[in-house]
Amino acid sequence: MGKFFSGARLFAFLGAIILLVILAGVSLRSRGARLSLPEKFVVDVFSSASGALYRPTYDVLTFFQRLRDLNTLYAETASLKLLANENATLRMQLTEQKQQIGNLKRMLHFQSHSPQFSLIAAQVTGRSPLTWNAEITVSAGSAQGVRPNMPLLSQDGALVGRIVAVARYNSTAVLMTSTQTADGVSATIVTPGQPPFGIVTGSTSNPGMLMMQFISQLSANAKVGDLVVTSGLSNIYPKGILIGRIRAFTANGSGITRSAILSPAASMNDITYVFVLAPRAGQVLP
Repeated sequence: MGKFFSGARLFAFLGAIILLVILAGVSLRSRGARLSLPEKFVVDVFSSASGALYRPTYDVLTFFQRLRDLNTLYAETASLKLLANENATLRMQLTEQKQQIGNLKRMLHFQSHSPQFSLIAAQVTGRSPLTWNAEITVSAGSAQGVRPNMPLLSQDGALVGRIVAVARYNSTAVLMTSTQTADGVSATIVTPGQPPFGIVTGSTSNPGMLMMQFISQLSANAKVGDLVVTSGLSNIYPKGILIGRIRAFTANGSGITRSAILSPAASMNDITYVFVLAPRAGQVLP
C-alpha cells in the first residue's frame, strides 16, 4: 500500500481525482442541479478522498511552515543576542575610556597645581595577588629619569610608596601598606597648634590599612578624621604629601605614646596611573 502511493503513482492518483472533479463540474454546469447516479458517485468519492487527503496535507504544510518560522526566529534571536553582546562590550569600553579620561584629567590637574614637584607620569603594569599590598610595577625606568627611593604618588598626589628597583623602562615600588619592609615614613597630624609626629607603616592587624606609631599622649588636639601628611624630616619624602586619615586611636602599653589606624588617601586597590616624584633642586637621595 505504501509503495502504491509513493512517487509518480501518488501524483497520478491525485491527477485522476482532479480530472474527475473537472468532468463533474462540466456536467453540473451543463445539466443544472440534476445529478445522475454516476455523477453522484463521483462527487461522493471525491469529497471523501479530498477530505481524507486535505488534513494530512495541511498538517504537513503547516509543519514545514512552522519549521521555517522557527528557523527565522532562531536566526533573529541569534542576531539580537549578538547585537546585545556588542552593545554591552561597547558600553564597557566606553566606561573604561571615561575612567581613563577622568584619571588623566586628575593627573593633569595635580601636575598643573604642583609646580614645586618634578613629576614623571607612569602606568601600573604589574601587581601580584600574592604581594597585593606590598609592591607594584610601573612603566617608567632609568630611561625616564627614575631612580631608587623616589616617592610614588597617586594621580591625586597622595603618597603610594617609593621606588626600590629600577630597570631601563620599568620600576618596582614598595607600597605604603606593605608589612614586609621595616622602614616607615616620618609623618605629622594636621591639627591646630603643635602638630604631633609619628612613624607610618603598613598595618599588620588591618591589611590594606596604615599604622601611625609613637604619637605623644600629650597631643590632645589630634582626633579621629584628622589628615596625616609627610613631616619633611626625611631626605626621601618632601614635606606636606598627603598620607591618609585617622580612623581610630589605640593606646600603647607604656602609656607614653599611642598609635592610630589610618585609611590611605590613595585608593590602594585601584591604582592605575601614578607619578614618580623626582628630587627637587638641592635634595640628596641616599
